[in-house]
Amino acid sequence: MNMEQILPVPSPVSSYWLSQPHKFSDLRSTAELPTQCEVAIIGSGMAGITTAYHLFHHEQPPSSVVILEARELCSGATARNGGHSKVKLSTLASQVSKLGPNGVDELQKFVQGVIASLKQVAEDEELDCELEIRRSFDVQLDDEDAASFKDTYQVCRDAGHTWTKDVSFALPRYLEQVTSIKGAKAAETVPCCSLWPYKFVTQLLERLVARYPEQLNVQTTTPVVEVSVLADGINAITTPRGVMKAEKIVFATNAYTAGLLPQFKDIIVPVRGMASHIVPQVPVHPHLSHTYNITFSSGQAADYLNPRPDGSIVVGGGGSMFKSDRPSWFNNSDDSTRFSSEVETYWENYMQRVFLGWENSEAEVEKVWTGIMGSTPDGWPHIGRVPGQKRQWVLAGFNGGGMSFIPIGAKAVAKMVAGDSDFVDVKDEFGIPKIFATSTERLQKAFAETK
Repeated sequence: MNMEQILPVPSPVSSYWLSQPHKFSDLRSTAELPTQCEVAIIGSGMAGITTAYHLFHHEQPPSSVVILEARELCSGATARNGGHSKVKLSTLASQVSKLGPNGVDELQKFVQGVIASLKQVAEDEELDCELEIRRSFDVQLDDEDAASFKDTYQVCRDAGHTWTKDVSFALPRYLEQVTSIKGAKAAETVPCCSLWPYKFVTQLLERLVARYPEQLNVQTTTPVVEVSVLADGINAITTPRGVMKAEKIVFATNAYTAGLLPQFKDIIVPVRGMASHIVPQVPVHPHLSHTYNITFSSGQAADYLNPRPDGSIVVGGGGSMFKSDRPSWFNNSDDSTRFSSEVETYWENYMQRVFLGWENSEAEVEKVWTGIMGSTPDGWPHIGRVPGQKRQWVLAGFNGGGMSFIPIGAKAVAKMVAGDSDFVDVKDEFGIPKIFATSTERLQKAFAETK
């Protein structure tokens, strides 16, 4: 694999979310690659497809849009994640000292808007994607973590900061009963939504294809290997199937962005993660109704868990099993292989081990998969006009939180593209935190900090 290109690898392992392939999974709207278009979108996950959706809903929609996908439709991170959208409380608490309480308020408000946006689009387009508005637990099994969060929360609450208003604490004497988590030391809930992301994206594209058959062209298994700018300012997109010219480009490329935009080298880095699907052989009643982030020990990344309507569980994380083997996950874009069998033992008896009421469920691991996230040094996505370019925009680097950032970020990018504008021109309209703005200064600062 050419790591300079950081291209999606062929034949990725399948995931639970990909168990029901859409009829458009290998769609090529035309046998030949179009020679030109007004807007090219590179990437067909949540970022790419929702950007296309909002472009076509703009008052001045583009005359032609081509979506380029290196592999099958929506086969990247969107089809490999946890399937829920929320603001993780440990993230908010950790950012109070960096962003200030007002910045954290802004971030929390933005994510709540994303949840509302997902619900609206799913309802407007009648998407059968198992979208539910729920509550989500953040559970700490470490006394130090529990106390630290409570202290930060209390200070911010007393100061009247709005991010605290949707946070609810489980009563200490009922922690295990309420959360079903053995050994829980503290638990808080926040609003969230869960969904089947692959179905959301593929069905949304299906609506667009039906609605705009002449304006929209989709080309799967067409990796972009190079983007250059011609003398007249037009973009030239090189693929193994030929070169296409585009007036404007949206890079919805997440972990693979630096392979096409060298200014993002070491700024958006591919990071490999692991998730699983666990199925009880004996029904467990009642079904778990919340999603979860579970932190087992201080300094350890949280596991994330999403109960499915059929009673099965999607759960990801397990970082403690592979973090010491840095090459296996950092700057690694290979989702065609899984972690070692030793690492995957983490999921064996996971539900029986962690959750009350699952001891006799005979729950078994049905599937384990890997996925590639786009990690940034400061932990935030890059949204806006590509630094140094006039006709290119980017929406990438989600640090594993794409479902909480993309839907409104894509709406903002669509407006930037349609109006030939910048992040600063739309951020207030969409309530996007200023820390998401990409810029030469931010790239330079991040690059300096990585050296």
